[in-house]
Amino acid sequence: MVRLGIDATSVAPEGKGIARVQRRTVEALAALGRHELVVFARHPEELTGAVQVTDRPALRWEQLGLQRVFREHDLDALLTWTERLPLRGGGRYVVWLFEPPTHRIRRNRLVGAGAYQRASDLVTLALWKRSLRRAALVLTGSNATRDAIRDVAPRAWTLYPGLDASFSPGAGSRDGRYVLHIASNDPRDDTETALAAFAEVRRRVGAGIGLLVAGGRRVEGEGVVSLGRVSDAELVDLYRGASAYLDCSLYEGFGYQVLEAMACGAPVVATHVTSIPEIVGDAGLLCEPRSPQGIADALVRVLSDEALAADLRRRGADRAARFTWERTASDLANAVDKLVAS
Repeated sequence: MVRLGIDATSVAPEGKGIARVQRRTVEALAALGRHELVVFARHPEELTGAVQVTDRPALRWEQLGLQRVFREHDLDALLTWTERLPLRGGGRYVVWLFEPPTHRIRRNRLVGAGAYQRASDLVTLALWKRSLRRAALVLTGSNATRDAIRDVAPRAWTLYPGLDASFSPGAGSRDGRYVLHIASNDPRDDTETALAAFAEVRRRVGAGIGLLVAGGRRVEGEGVVSLGRVSDAELVDLYRGASAYLDCSLYEGFGYQVLEAMACGAPVVATHVTSIPEIVGDAGLLCEPRSPQGIADALVRVLSDEALAADLRRRGADRAARFTWERTASDLANAVDKLVAS
């Protein structure tokens, strides 16, 4: 049986984003049962049987720890989400990349990241292309990311992650009609456009519609309610009750939020950038980015046309159902088996 190492060092209590992807990957591969898994984690209590990683900082784990555990645990391949593979030593590394690091680094500069993060970003810029060329296999979270790194990793192919089953249709508990938006301090969310579009919607359809904003960024406006960070259960409830979900993102390596919204039955209005069109397909209304007027037009269509909203709910749920962790695990296992056999 193939011994597959998994670098799950991002997994942490209540972790989201890549931490959740790592956790679900481990669980789905374990359920599949085709490989002998050796999981490496900083919080081993979060993953059954995981080996504790104490190497710090992260660069030490990536440059020394990965090659050490590859050798010590006699691995056939090691799956990681880092774009900073060891410069020395052997081993088959499978890198699953959700966006080119250049986009993350640009965002860090925009938000004024601290000195440590800026130094880390400089190391990443120096290593990432060399690292991907060294990888035995590069997977990407979307076709958009695959195409963005084509000159560095020409044989990369897309592996979509799955979606937690908890994101599912149902009745929401909130009264009143509202549009849902998720905001953070990442400028790529473009919450300013979302607020401007909503103001135009409210002018055209009246005060009977509100905008609920979840996430780490607090915002203000007429008819706007800022909820702050919410739990997954609260988020599911918000999606389920929404008259529309609004995503004005300027860049998405993988559009998890539009996928969650569709799975919960919220009609999606979003920008047609990077990965969002391939995730949404024909199950949402896609608009030009940074276009409050165009986005407002789409929202008004959804809010005013019950038949359209119902059709988008149905299409969205059907499309989201394709993104399962069982399918992801099977495709990933096939890729690892082919790699090891080559």
